[in-house]
Amino acid sequence: MRNIISLDSNNNDSRAKFLVHCNDMLRLIDPNGHASFESDKWVIPFTSTNTRANNLYATLDFSDFNNKTLKFKSSIRIEFEVGEFINLTIIDFAKWLFLQQRHSYSLDYRSVWHLEMLIILFAYLQENNIKSLEESKLEDFFSLSLTHDFVDGSFVRRLSSPAYGSRFKTFNLSSITRILRLHSVEGVVTNIHEEDLNKEFNSACLSQMDMTLADYKVGGTFDFLTLDVGKHYVDYCASFFEQHIVFATALRSSVIELGFDLEEKGNQSKWDALFTENKDQLSNTIVTKYNEIVAKYHAFNVDKLNQIILELKLDETRFDSHEFVRSLMYARFYDDQLKKREYILAEYAANINSDKTGFKIDFTLQEFDEYCDNVLYEETIDLKGANALLDEYLELFRKSTNANMGSFFRDVEAAGVTALVSYTGWRASEFGFPESSLKSAVNKEISDAVYSPFRFYIKWISPKTNGETLLEREITLSTAILVKHLSTFTAANENGFALTSATFGETTLIENHIKSMVARHWQRFPENYKTFLELDELKILMAKDCDLVETKRKEYLLGKYDFNSAVVESLNELKDKLRKDNQILELISRNYNVDQKHLRFKETIRRYVNGELDDVAVQIIESRLSQEALEYMRINNGDISNSDVKVIVDELREGIFYATPHALRHVWAEAVLRRYKGNIGKFIRANFKHIDERFFMAYLRGKEAKAIMQVAKRTTINHIVRSRIQSLNSERRHYAGLFDRFINKAVAITHVKTHEEYEELANKVSNDRVVDIKVNPWNTCVLRKGTFDHAKCSEEGMPQRHKAEPSLCLGCINGDIEEGNFNGIVVYIKPDVEACRNPNLPAFIKSVHLVTVRLALKRIQELGKNYDVSPYQKYIDFLNETIEIAVNS
Repeated sequence: MRNIISLDSNNNDSRAKFLVHCNDMLRLIDPNGHASFESDKWVIPFTSTNTRANNLYATLDFSDFNNKTLKFKSSIRIEFEVGEFINLTIIDFAKWLFLQQRHSYSLDYRSVWHLEMLIILFAYLQENNIKSLEESKLEDFFSLSLTHDFVDGSFVRRLSSPAYGSRFKTFNLSSITRILRLHSVEGVVTNIHEEDLNKEFNSACLSQMDMTLADYKVGGTFDFLTLDVGKHYVDYCASFFEQHIVFATALRSSVIELGFDLEEKGNQSKWDALFTENKDQLSNTIVTKYNEIVAKYHAFNVDKLNQIILELKLDETRFDSHEFVRSLMYARFYDDQLKKREYILAEYAANINSDKTGFKIDFTLQEFDEYCDNVLYEETIDLKGANALLDEYLELFRKSTNANMGSFFRDVEAAGVTALVSYTGWRASEFGFPESSLKSAVNKEISDAVYSPFRFYIKWISPKTNGETLLEREITLSTAILVKHLSTFTAANENGFALTSATFGETTLIENHIKSMVARHWQRFPENYKTFLELDELKILMAKDCDLVETKRKEYLLGKYDFNSAVVESLNELKDKLRKDNQILELISRNYNVDQKHLRFKETIRRYVNGELDDVAVQIIESRLSQEALEYMRINNGDISNSDVKVIVDELREGIFYATPHALRHVWAEAVLRRYKGNIGKFIRANFKHIDERFFMAYLRGKEAKAIMQVAKRTTINHIVRSRIQSLNSERRHYAGLFDRFINKAVAITHVKTHEEYEELANKVSNDRVVDIKVNPWNTCVLRKGTFDHAKCSEEGMPQRHKAEPSLCLGCINGDIEEGNFNGIVVYIKPDVEACRNPNLPAFIKSVHLVTVRLALKRIQELGKNYDVSPYQKYIDFLNETIEIAVNS
C-alpha cells in the first residue's frame, strides 16, 4: 500500500527521507557538498575543458520561486520514490525538478539558463491562470520565450532573440513531461508528443523570427524592432523618399533618355560631361519631366496635404479630412472614371454640413482645384531651377556615392520600399508584383464610403502560405499611391516588378532584394534623422550663451522638445543607443585588404588577439563578449573556424536594433493596435488611420500573424500602462476614461513614490490585472480581471466586445481614451448628435442618444482638463448646445 506524505502533516521522518533523496541527486553535481537542498541559493564550483580559467562557479538562485508571480499552484504532489508521495511548495518543486533533469549532467553555466526557463514556464502558467501547459498553448509559450525575459516579476520585451543554446538546448519539455508522468505529477506540462512539440516550436520560430527551428538551432538569431524604434526609421525613410522622389524620377528618366549608363563607375570624365558639356540638354529634359509629375506627386505629400486642409478650412484634427482630400486628388490625377469627383465632394459636403460643428464645406470643385494648385504648382521649376538642383545633387553624388547616380537611385528606391513594407506588414517574398496587380474599386461600405470612396487591393501570391495562388489583399489609398510612385520611378528597366529596377533570374529572389532595401538606410538613419539632429542642436544651444538668432532657434526647439519630459528623455536614450550600435555594426562589417586578399571579421579577431586593433574596437569587443569567448579567441590565437566566427558575431550583435522586413511586421502589428493613438510616427499615422477591422481580420487569417499579434498585444499593454503611470506628474495629461481613473486610484492606494515603486506597479497592472485589449476609434478597451460583470457590453458575466460602440464604451470601467480618440468620438457619435438635434424626433427616442452625447462630452472635457484653453472647446460648446436642444425640444 502506498504511503502518501504531506508537508502539511508535519511528518518529520518523511520530510527527512525526501531531503536525503534530493541531496543525493545534488551531490552528483556538487560532490564536495557546497550546496544544500534546503538552501535557496546554490553556489557550486565546476571546471571547464573549453577554457583555462580556474575558480568557476555556477550560482543557482531559487529565491524567485518564492514570489507569487510564479506560484501557479499552492502545492504540487509528487511520487519521489515508488509508493512515497509528498506535497511540495513551488520552490521545493522547482529544486526537485531541476535536479531530476540536471543531476546526470556535468555542471556548467548552462545550468543557470535551465533555471531561467523554469521561471519563464511557471510565470507563464501563473499569468494565464492555468495549471498545465497544454498543446494548444505551446506556440504562444515558445513565442513568449523567444521575445521576452522574466525580470523582477514581469515579462520584459527582449531586443533580440536568445541564442538557442542559452535558452532551449538544456530545457527539454519532452523530458519534463516524462519526469512528471514517471513521478505521478498532475499538471505543469501535459503529455505532449515530441513531434507535436517541435511543430509548435517551429511555428513560433517562423512567426517571431522568420526562420525555421532547424535554422534557429544552428545559430540563427533575430533582432526585434518595436514600434517605438521602428516608427522613427519609417519616418526617416518616408521623409527621404518624399524629399527626393520627384527629382529622382525626373533625373533618372532624363539620363536614360540621353543614353547614359546609370550603374557605370569610375569614369569621372563621362559624368562630368553629362553635368557640364551636356548640362543644358539634361536640364531642359529635367524641366519637362519634373513639371509633368510634381503636382500629382506632391498631392499626396503629408506636409502638402496638411497645408491644403488648412487652406480649405477643413478640420485638420479629423482623419476623414485627409482621406477625403486624398480621394479627390486620386480621382483627379489617377482615375476620374471610377467615381466622379462631383459626387465625392457632394456626399462629403452633405455629411459634414449636417454636423454643424463649426466646419462647413462651401467650396466648389473648381475652387478646390484652385486651392490645391496654389500649393502644388508652386514647386514647378524653370531652367535656372533645374541647373541649381543639378549642382546640388552632383555635390551630393560626389560626397556620398563616388559620383555614382545609380547608388542615389537605389537609396530612393530603398526608402520607398521600406515605407511600403512597414505600411503592409507583409513578408519579403510577397513584393514581387507588377503594377498591373494593383486593383481599385468603389467602396460600398456605407459607414466610411462618404470620406473614403475607393478601396485598393494587390492581387498577388503569398509563396510561404498559398504557393502560386493569387490572393486579393486590401491596402490603403496612400499605400496604393506609393506603389504607383515606385513603379513610375523604376519602370525604365521593364523587369516586371512594380517596386524595383533590379533584375533577377527568378522572381523568388525578390525576397533577398527587399531585405537589402529595408536595411540600406539603417546605419545612416541615426546620424541624419531630423529629430536626432534637432536634439543634438538643442543640447548645444542649452549649454552656451546664445545670440538673438540662436535664442529664437532655442525657443523654437524647446517648444518642440520638452527636455524635462519622459518622451524626450527616451528619445535621447534611443539616439545614443543607435549611434553606439552603429559603432558595433561598423566593426563587424570592417574590411581589410591584405596581400591582395579581401578579409573581414576573422582578421579583426586575429588583430585583437595580437594587440593590433585600435582602442575603440578593443573596448567594444571586451565590453560585449563573454569571458569564455575572449578566452577562446586567445587560446586559439585568433585562428578559429567560420562557424565560431559567426557565434562571436552573433554575441556582439545581441541587443542591437536592426531593420528587416520581418522586424517591420512586428512594427506593423503594434501600429495596428496603437493606430488611434498619437505616438505612432508621422508617416505610419498618416497611412494607418484608415486601417479598420477588415484589414485587421484579414491579416489575422494566417497562424503566424496571430502569434505576432499576441506578442504585439503584450507590448502594447505594457506601453499603455507605463505611459499612464509615467505621465501622472505631467502638467498636460491627455487621457480620459475609467481606466485612467483606475490608474490614478492604484497609485494613490499603493503610495508609490520612487521609480522602482512605479515600475513595480506598472508590472503588476500589466501582468496581473490586464487580460486583453481591443482598439476602437473612440477608445481602447483595456479588459481587466474582476471587471467582467461590470463591463457595459457584458452578457451573463462575459464581455461581448464585438458589440463595442460609443454608447457602451464611453462609460465603461475598461474604457481608455487618449487625444487620438477624439476624432473617432466625433465621427462615431454623429448619429446620436443628429438624433438629439432633430426637432421631429420624440423625446423618448432622443433620450437614448442623449446619454451617449453626455458621456462623450464628459470624456472630451477630461481630455482637455489640463490645458489653459482646451483645444476641444469648440466641440465641447457644440455638444453642450446639442444637449440643450434635446432637453428643451
